[in-house]
Amino acid sequence: MFFKSRHITIFISLIVFLFSCTQKDDGDEVITEKQDIQSIRKNESDQEIDLNKDYNAALKEGNDTLKNKMLLDISYRYLKTKDSTMFLRSNKQARELSITIENSEGTAATYWDLAQFYHNRNKEDSAYYYYDKAQKIYQELGDQLNSGSLLLNMAIIQKNIRDYTGSEVTTTNAINLLEPLDEFYSLYIAYNNLGIVFNELEEYERSLYYHHKAISNLEKLKSKRDFPTSYNNIGVVYHNQGNYSEAIEYFRKALSFDENIENSDPKLYAMLIDNEANAKLHLGDTLGIYKQFVKALQIRKDIDLQAGISINQLHLADYFLQRGDTAKAINYALAAKKVARNSQNTRDLLASLSFLSLVVKDSALVYTKRYIVINDSLQKRERAVRNKFARIRFETNEYISETERLNKQMIRISLISLTVFFIFVLLYIIKDQRSKNKLISQKQKASQEIYDLVLSQQQVIEEEREKEKRRISRELHDGILGSLFGLRISLDSLNDDDDNESKQKRAEYIREIQKIAEEIRLISHQLNKDSQVDVDFTLLLEHFLSKKPEGISIQLKIPHPIDWEYIENNIKINIYRIIQEAIANIYKHSQATSVEILIHKLKNRLIIEIKDNGKGFDPNNSTAGIGLKNMKNRSRTMKGKLSITTSSEGTLIKLVVKI
Repeated sequence: MFFKSRHITIFISLIVFLFSCTQKDDGDEVITEKQDIQSIRKNESDQEIDLNKDYNAALKEGNDTLKNKMLLDISYRYLKTKDSTMFLRSNKQARELSITIENSEGTAATYWDLAQFYHNRNKEDSAYYYYDKAQKIYQELGDQLNSGSLLLNMAIIQKNIRDYTGSEVTTTNAINLLEPLDEFYSLYIAYNNLGIVFNELEEYERSLYYHHKAISNLEKLKSKRDFPTSYNNIGVVYHNQGNYSEAIEYFRKALSFDENIENSDPKLYAMLIDNEANAKLHLGDTLGIYKQFVKALQIRKDIDLQAGISINQLHLADYFLQRGDTAKAINYALAAKKVARNSQNTRDLLASLSFLSLVVKDSALVYTKRYIVINDSLQKRERAVRNKFARIRFETNEYISETERLNKQMIRISLISLTVFFIFVLLYIIKDQRSKNKLISQKQKASQEIYDLVLSQQQVIEEEREKEKRRISRELHDGILGSLFGLRISLDSLNDDDDNESKQKRAEYIREIQKIAEEIRLISHQLNKDSQVDVDFTLLLEHFLSKKPEGISIQLKIPHPIDWEYIENNIKINIYRIIQEAIANIYKHSQATSVEILIHKLKNRLIIEIKDNGKGFDPNNSTAGIGLKNMKNRSRTMKGKLSITTSSEGTLIKLVVKI
C-alpha cells in the first residue's frame, strides 16, 4: 500500500493560554503533519535534492502509478520548502492523477497537504474544508489513525474560532478512534484540547479532569518536553477559579521542570513568569513581581510576540494601579491598546478598553462606547464563522447523502429498465407474429416512461443547481467580483511561457475554484474584512491597488493625513467597494494605461476622485452593467454625491461624502 498508517507521526505544538483578570489569549496553534509516505518521503531532509529537476522527471514518467507516487512526494516537499506556486501546481496534478487512477489514499493525501498549506497561512476556513474532505476519505477506507488525526485537527480549529461545543464533539469522536490504537501523544493533545475547551466554558472541575488525563498519557511516552506546558495550563485553570496559591504552585512546577527552559523555550518561559507574577499580584504579594513582569515583557519584545506584549503591558498597568500610580497604569494600558490594535488582536483590544474605561474618568464614556461597538462586532463575526463551519460539515454530509441516494435511485431505474426489456424479449419469443407490434408498442411506452423519469430527476437536480448558482452569484458579485478578477489576472500571467493546453487547463482550474471551495473562502474573507475594526484604511487601499495587471500604473494620492479611525465603518466599506468596482471596470473596459486616485478632506466632507486615460464610455447606456448601478446605490446609502465625466480621453469619477 502507498501509505503505512501505523507509522504515522503527529507533531503538534500545544495551545497555551495566557491569563489576566479580564483577558485570555491563545498561544501557538496546532500543526499536524503526516509522515506516512513510504521511502521517498523519508528523504525530505535532504536539502541538496533539486526539486524542480525531480518535478520535470515526474512529468516525463510514463507509468501512471509511479508518476502519481512521485508527484505526491514532490508536492509534499514543495509544501515543506514553502514554494507556494510549485506546491499548488504539483498538488493539483497529483490530486487529478490520484482521482484518475482511483488512488483514494493519494487523493486524501493531497487534501491533507492542501489543508496544511492554508493552515500555515491562517486560512482556517479553507484548512477546515480540506481536512474534512481528507477525513471523509480515510473514514470510508476504515483508516482509524488518519481519520482520528484529521478530526483532532478540525477540533482544534473549531476551538480556535471559539466553537467550543463543536470542538468538544469532534474531539470526542477523535478520541474514540485513537484510544484503541494507543496513540498516546495524539490522546494527550485531544485531552489537553478538552481541558482548554471546558476552561473557556468556565467548567473548571471538568477542565482539570481532562488536563490530568492529558498528563497521564504524557507519562506513557519517553519524551517529557510537554510537561511544562500542561502544568501551565492547569495553573491557568486554578487562576480562573480564584485559587491563586494553587496556580502559583503549578507555574513554579513548570519552571522547575526544565532548568534550561529560559533558553530552550523563551516563549513558554516568559509566559510562566508573567503568569506567576500576575497570580502573586492577585494575592497581594508584590515582592519581586515588577522585575518578573519587565523580564517577561522584554523577552516577548525580543521574539516579537505581539499578543504576549499587550497582555504583559496590561498586567503592568494593573500592578501600577494597585500601587496608586495611575499615570503609569494609564500609559501601560494605552501601549497595550496600541499593540493590540496594530496586531488586530480584538480580545486584547477589548481588555485594554475595559481597563481604560475604569481608570480614565474623563474619557470613560468614549472607551465604554468603543468597547461596546468592538465587542458587538466580535460576537457577530465569531457567530458568522461558527455558522460557516457548521455549513461546511452539513453541506458536505448532505452532498454525500444526496449522491448516495441518487446513485441508488439510478441503480433501481437501470434494473427496472433491464427487467422490462427482458420481459418484452421473452414475450416476443413466446407470442406469435400478430402480437409482435403490440409488444413493441408496449416496450416503447415503458422505455419512454423510464426516460421521462430519468429526465425528470435530472431536471430537479439542474433546477436546484441553478437555484444555488443564483444564490451564490448574488453574494459573489457585490464587492468580491473585483477581487476575483484580480486573482484571474494574476493566474493568467502564469500562462505566458506555457502551451495552449496548459492554459486551457488553468482556465478550467480557475472556474473550478470559483465553483467550489474558493467561493466559501473568498466570501468569508471579504465578509470578515468588512467587519474588522481599526483597520488602517490607507494600507487596505494600497494592498488592493498593488494587485494590478501589467501595463497599467496606479497612483494613490492623499495630500493630507486622514484620521480614518473616526470615520464610520459603513462609510469606509462603501468607499472601498466603490473604488474596487471602479478599478475593476477600468481593468476590463477602459483600455487605460494610467489611473490616479485622489482622496482629500474638505471641512466635513470627504472627496474621492478616480481618473483614467482610457477610451471612455456612455454612462447612460444599459450595457454599462450592474457595477455602475452598485456604485450609485452605495453612494445613495452614504447620502453622498456621485458624478461621472467621460470622454474619449478618459473618465473622471467623483464621489463627495459628508462625514
